[in-house]
Amino acid sequence: MNGGSRQRTLLIVLGVVVVITAWIYLRPLLGFGGSDEGAAPPAAANRPMGEPGDEPAARPRPTARESHTARPGDYVAVLKMANLDRVPGEAKVGRDPWRFVDPPPPPPPPPPPPHVTTDAEREAARRAAEAAAAAAAEAARLAAIPKPPQFNMEYLGSFGPPDKRIAVFANGKRIVNALEGQVLDNKFIVAHIGYESVDIKFVGFADVPAKRLGVRQH
Repeated sequence: MNGGSRQRTLLIVLGVVVVITAWIYLRPLLGFGGSDEGAAPPAAANRPMGEPGDEPAARPRPTARESHTARPGDYVAVLKMANLDRVPGEAKVGRDPWRFVDPPPPPPPPPPPPHVTTDAEREAARRAAEAAAAAAAEAARLAAIPKPPQFNMEYLGSFGPPDKRIAVFANGKRIVNALEGQVLDNKFIVAHIGYESVDIKFVGFADVPAKRLGVRQH
């Protein structure tokens, strides 16, 4: 064997050794080979539990393959399909700070509560109704009583002797002279003639007081 062949053989052997060494040390890092999960260290496996100084064995660190496996106690998120079908609401437009709007008028005040009539108010209303009825009856009674006619002549004065004075009247169309006791137009009685006045009574109304007329002032 020459020197070139020997050197090539040594390089091949050295490459094989390097490959084997790399496979031994890199295999656990690449996730190849059997898992050691659940296997306790020899010292802990041979020591009885409960002895002083015993502590629970530390949980082995998960490898890259174990990180994709679900374990008891892990939180699992639930996907709600109803949330995917929910339609987002329309965005509300806020108030424009550059636009001034008068505030709405205040609401009208509530109506007052209904009035409850008291006993005193009912008694007062009853008395008022009785008084109004009595006044109406009195007005009707007075309206039913015959009234004397209106004397429509003017007294101009009198002349003649004191025991037989004559009163002078005028109605706008004629002059009428009358003595005491004389009846005018079948309705009026010259009851008394004075110097500046005359008393007139009415035919058929003896109880009605006489109406006194003064001399007309020119």
